[in-house]
Amino acid sequence: MKPFLTLVGLAVTLLPLAGRADAQWRYVDDKGVSRVTQYKLDVPAPNRDLAEWIGPVGIGKPGLSADQLRAAQLSDANRRIVDAEAGLLQYKNVPPPARPYLDTTPARPMASMCITGEQRIMTSPGSWKVVGACNGGFSTGYGTAGYGSSSFGGFAPR
Repeated sequence: MKPFLTLVGLAVTLLPLAGRADAQWRYVDDKGVSRVTQYKLDVPAPNRDLAEWIGPVGIGKPGLSADQLRAAQLSDANRRIVDAEAGLLQYKNVPPPARPYLDTTPARPMASMCITGEQRIMTSPGSWKVVGACNGGFSTGYGTAGYGSSSFGGFAPR
Protein backbone atom coordinates (compact mmCIF):
# COMPACT_ATOMS: atom_id res chain seq x y z
CA MET A 1 0.00 0.00 0.00
CA LYS A 2 2.89 2.28 0.75
CA PRO A 3 4.20 2.28 -2.91
CA PHE A 4 0.69 3.11 -4.11
CA LEU A 5 0.41 6.10 -1.76
CA THR A 6 3.87 7.30 -2.84
CA LEU A 7 2.80 7.15 -6.46
CA VAL A 8 -0.45 9.05 -5.76
CA GLY A 9 1.44 11.68 -3.76
CA LEU A 10 3.93 12.15 -6.56
CA ALA A 11 1.13 12.48 -9.12
CA VAL A 12 -0.69 15.08 -7.00
CA THR A 13 2.46 17.18 -6.62
CA LEU A 14 3.29 17.04 -10.35
CA LEU A 15 -0.26 17.69 -11.53
CA PRO A 16 -0.11 21.51 -11.11
CA LEU A 17 3.20 21.59 -13.02
CA ALA A 18 1.74 19.82 -16.04
CA GLY A 19 0.28 22.66 -18.05
CA ARG A 20 -1.97 22.63 -21.04
CA ALA A 21 -0.36 21.38 -24.23
CA ASP A 22 0.52 24.03 -26.79
CA ALA A 23 -1.87 24.40 -29.67
CA GLN A 24 -0.35 23.46 -33.01
CA TRP A 25 -3.03 23.74 -35.72
CA ARG A 26 -4.68 26.98 -36.78
CA TYR A 27 -7.79 27.19 -38.96
CA VAL A 28 -10.56 29.63 -39.79
CA ASP A 29 -14.07 28.45 -38.95
CA ASP A 30 -17.26 29.09 -40.94
CA LYS A 31 -17.80 32.46 -39.23
CA GLY A 32 -14.30 33.69 -40.17
CA VAL A 33 -12.87 33.39 -36.67
CA SER A 34 -9.31 32.04 -36.33
CA ARG A 35 -9.19 29.02 -34.02
CA VAL A 36 -6.27 26.96 -32.71
CA THR A 37 -6.38 23.28 -31.69
CA GLN A 38 -3.91 20.68 -30.47
CA TYR A 39 -4.66 17.95 -33.02
CA LYS A 40 -5.66 18.12 -36.65
CA LEU A 41 -8.51 15.71 -35.94
CA ASP A 42 -10.02 18.44 -33.74
CA VAL A 43 -10.36 20.70 -36.81
CA PRO A 44 -13.81 20.33 -38.43
CA ALA A 45 -13.68 18.18 -41.58
CA PRO A 46 -14.58 20.96 -44.07
CA ASN A 47 -11.73 23.15 -42.70
CA ARG A 48 -9.16 20.41 -42.19
CA ASP A 49 -7.38 20.86 -45.54
CA LEU A 50 -6.94 24.59 -44.92
CA ALA A 51 -5.54 24.20 -41.39
CA GLU A 52 -1.92 25.30 -41.05
CA TRP A 53 0.73 23.90 -38.76
CA ILE A 54 2.04 26.49 -36.29
CA GLY A 55 3.92 24.19 -33.95
CA PRO A 56 7.56 23.11 -33.98
CA VAL A 57 9.09 21.33 -36.95
CA GLY A 58 11.60 18.52 -36.95
CA ILE A 59 11.73 14.74 -36.77
CA GLY A 60 8.28 13.33 -36.13
CA LYS A 61 6.61 16.73 -36.63
CA PRO A 62 4.59 17.73 -39.70
CA GLY A 63 6.38 19.91 -42.23
CA LEU A 64 5.38 23.43 -43.16
CA SER A 65 2.76 24.00 -45.83
CA ALA A 66 3.71 25.29 -49.27
CA ASP A 67 2.35 28.75 -48.40
CA GLN A 68 4.37 28.86 -45.20
CA LEU A 69 7.53 27.82 -47.09
CA ARG A 70 6.93 30.53 -49.71
CA ALA A 71 6.35 33.12 -46.99
CA ALA A 72 9.56 32.07 -45.23
CA GLN A 73 11.54 32.20 -48.48
CA LEU A 74 10.12 35.63 -49.31
CA SER A 75 10.94 36.91 -45.84
CA ASP A 76 14.48 35.53 -46.10
CA ALA A 77 14.97 37.06 -49.57
CA ASN A 78 13.71 40.45 -48.37
CA ARG A 79 16.03 40.31 -45.37
CA ARG A 80 19.04 39.53 -47.62
CA ILE A 81 18.12 42.38 -50.01
CA VAL A 82 17.79 44.85 -47.14
CA ASP A 83 21.15 43.74 -45.71
CA ALA A 84 22.82 44.08 -49.13
CA GLU A 85 21.39 47.56 -49.69
CA ALA A 86 22.46 48.61 -46.21
CA GLY A 87 25.98 47.46 -47.03
CA LEU A 88 25.95 49.47 -50.26
CA LEU A 89 24.94 52.73 -48.56
CA GLN A 90 28.58 53.44 -47.71
CA TYR A 91 29.33 53.70 -51.46
CA LYS A 92 26.34 55.86 -52.37
CA ASN A 93 28.07 59.28 -52.41
CA VAL A 94 31.47 58.10 -53.61
CA PRO A 95 32.68 59.91 -56.76
CA PRO A 96 33.22 57.75 -59.83
CA PRO A 97 36.69 56.29 -60.23
CA ALA A 98 39.27 58.25 -62.22
CA ARG A 99 39.48 57.48 -65.91
CA PRO A 100 42.38 55.28 -66.97
CA TYR A 101 45.42 56.99 -68.51
CA LEU A 102 45.08 57.31 -72.26
CA ASP A 103 48.37 57.61 -74.11
CA THR A 104 48.04 60.57 -76.49
CA THR A 105 51.63 60.61 -77.75
CA PRO A 106 51.96 60.03 -81.49
CA ALA A 107 52.76 56.52 -82.57
CA ARG A 108 56.38 55.72 -83.34
CA PRO A 109 57.12 55.70 -87.04
CA MET A 110 57.54 52.29 -88.57
CA ALA A 111 60.85 51.19 -90.00
CA SER A 112 61.13 52.05 -93.66
CA MET A 113 63.70 51.64 -96.40
CA CYS A 114 64.09 52.08 -100.11
CA ILE A 115 64.63 48.76 -101.86
CA THR A 116 65.02 48.60 -105.65
CA GLY A 117 63.41 52.01 -106.11
CA GLU A 118 60.34 51.18 -103.94
CA GLN A 119 59.65 52.68 -100.55
CA ARG A 120 58.77 49.86 -98.13
CA ILE A 121 57.44 49.98 -94.56
CA MET A 122 57.81 47.12 -92.08
CA THR A 123 54.34 46.01 -90.93
CA SER A 124 55.63 43.25 -88.68
CA PRO A 125 59.07 41.69 -88.25
CA GLY A 126 60.08 40.25 -91.60
CA SER A 127 57.02 41.56 -93.42
CA TRP A 128 57.31 44.66 -95.65
CA LYS A 129 54.64 46.62 -97.50
CA VAL A 130 55.32 48.71 -100.61
CA VAL A 131 53.95 52.25 -100.12
CA GLY A 132 55.29 53.98 -103.22
CA ALA A 133 58.43 54.99 -105.08
CA CYS A 134 61.61 56.19 -103.40
CA ASN A 135 62.43 59.87 -103.19
CA GLY A 136 64.25 61.14 -106.27
CA GLY A 137 67.26 62.42 -104.35
CA PHE A 138 68.13 59.07 -102.78
CA SER A 139 69.58 56.12 -104.65
CA THR A 140 71.53 53.05 -103.68
CA GLY A 141 73.46 53.10 -106.93
CA TYR A 142 72.11 49.76 -107.96
CA GLY A 143 69.99 49.48 -111.04
CA THR A 144 66.50 48.11 -110.97
CA ALA A 145 67.30 45.46 -113.58
CA GLY A 146 69.57 43.44 -111.28
CA TYR A 147 73.28 42.64 -111.35
CA GLY A 148 73.52 42.09 -115.10
CA SER A 149 72.70 45.70 -115.88
CA SER A 150 75.03 48.29 -117.32
CA SER A 151 75.60 49.90 -113.92
CA PHE A 152 77.06 47.98 -111.01
CA GLY A 153 77.72 49.80 -107.75
CA GLY A 154 78.00 53.12 -109.50
CA PHE A 155 80.67 51.76 -111.91
CA ALA A 156 80.02 50.80 -115.44
CA PRO A 157 81.68 47.50 -116.41
CA ARG A 158 83.91 47.73 -119.62
